[in-house]
Amino acid sequence: MRTVALACVLALGATAARGDDDPLAALLARTDAVAKEVAKIRGLRMKTKIPNEVVDRAELKKRLLAEASEDKTAADTAARGISLQRWGLVPLDYDYAAQLVDLLADQIAGYYDAKTKKLTILDTAGSDPAWAEMVLAHELDHGLQDQAFDLDKFEKVPDDDTDALNARHALVEGDGVALMIEVMLAREGITNPWAVPEAADEVIQAMAAPDQATKDSLDDSPLAIREEMLFPYRDGFAFVTALRRTKPWSAIDAAFRRPPRSTEQILHVDKYLADDKPIPVKVESSPVADYKVLTTDVWGELGMRSFLRAHGVSPIVAENAAAGWGGDRVITLAHDGEKNARRTIGIARFEWDTEVDAREAQAALEHAVDDMMIGSFEQTMERTRWWNLDGTVSWVERRDKSVVIVIGAPMQLADKLDPWTTLTASARGRRAG
Repeated sequence: MRTVALACVLALGATAARGDDDPLAALLARTDAVAKEVAKIRGLRMKTKIPNEVVDRAELKKRLLAEASEDKTAADTAARGISLQRWGLVPLDYDYAAQLVDLLADQIAGYYDAKTKKLTILDTAGSDPAWAEMVLAHELDHGLQDQAFDLDKFEKVPDDDTDALNARHALVEGDGVALMIEVMLAREGITNPWAVPEAADEVIQAMAAPDQATKDSLDDSPLAIREEMLFPYRDGFAFVTALRRTKPWSAIDAAFRRPPRSTEQILHVDKYLADDKPIPVKVESSPVADYKVLTTDVWGELGMRSFLRAHGVSPIVAENAAAGWGGDRVITLAHDGEKNARRTIGIARFEWDTEVDAREAQAALEHAVDDMMIGSFEQTMERTRWWNLDGTVSWVERRDKSVVIVIGAPMQLADKLDPWTTLTASARGRRAG
């Protein structure tokens, strides 16, 4: 994926482009040599050669559409799109499935497929040889990761825990970004640049502030989509380089053997090192007759940040409010076959490390929910409730270190909803406050 996270490598001084008559052929001819270079620096043995192929963007999009049209994938993607609309993370008219395919087709410059064990490169890669070789190093690193740790197995987490999947993606992609930069710098005689904290900080800052002149489809996407796609590269890189600051690559190998459990552990390396486990929150039952659970997921600290920012909370306040996250469960309820997000109900429960954390989160969530509502409201110390002009009721309520949200409950059903019994937190998993 050619994101600002990777483009910043060129600004650090990549090898000058060569004047080959056929730069793509020259790139492919160097695949084995670059693979050996990557294996040496990364410290992973190349058990077998990694085959490659070249496709054009039309073929790439065809493959993405074929994958998206598979029955389970299509159903899950459609449900996720409705959920994103219900929670105000994308516009109500946003075609999530189509936009996702278009976005990936636009962003991908090359990829390694853990199922086929093959590296695929776009036929446009050779137009910028220096950049293309960095992409090549990045994707070859994924091939070595796969041979060492079985990426297909590594990324198998429960379907209802996007947060855990995002955390694992962050390790995989953060490894790739850090490695490709190390390959480039090793050619200049520089080893482990991350021993100097400012080196990683400069790269992270470059990722956070893309050049307006190079804005693309990712920059124009809804914030929640953009943050989820950038997170593995930007924050995964920060996680990997924080471990690499004083440790060899074997520390990253150890992280593959004990993967980060949550985006909280990626964002706060100390919580990973302490193995600060998330608090499980479970769905006990659908709380309303004739409604079924359309989607159930874990947002994690990343998702909480994105929700707050998408609804007008400043980045700093959102970051502070999301810190102290302990666990969550977010569900969307719908009638069978309901495809109109306006007629679905959103319910979420968040657990926090301390009551102070919960109070801070409650205030930020009230700001965010208020941004979504048109109508009147009433507020007490523990609960704020909104009566919306569309005939629905929404509320945010806190009890000790727990906060629940209900979005879009029809007025005639509001009194029948009890989010506290619908979503229950594991007492065994609760962290001491």
